[in-house]
Amino acid sequence: MNSNYTEKREFLRSRFDRPVDFRILVSPNDPIPASNLVKGISRNLSASGILFASDHLPAISSVLALDLDYRTTNICREIEEHALIIDNKLIGKVVRIEEKDDSGYDIGVAFIKKGDRIQAQIKNLLK
Repeated sequence: MNSNYTEKREFLRSRFDRPVDFRILVSPNDPIPASNLVKGISRNLSASGILFASDHLPAISSVLALDLDYRTTNICREIEEHALIIDNKLIGKVVRIEEKDDSGYDIGVAFIKKGDRIQAQIKNLLK
């Protein structure tokens, strides 16, 4: 590893191996994407995002509604302070996808922050 490497993350990630259900709310590939609930397994979690595994592949920049039990973590307060939560679902944008060797995908999602201009649009999609 390069000794000049510096971590650019604002929040540390915590291991978090629990079920996560998600629904695609907005997708750059589909004008009407609202998908059914899809299952995955989380890998790690921070106040700014989550990495989870799923067999379902959302497109980069898709907006997801994530249903997971983040309140059992020691960072739940930080998540609630920073992330947009609507109807008990964390709202986030897909920022990274990696294909796994054993099929399926690791999906990196950055939580949308409270006060982000997309907040009103998301609330309308969840109605």
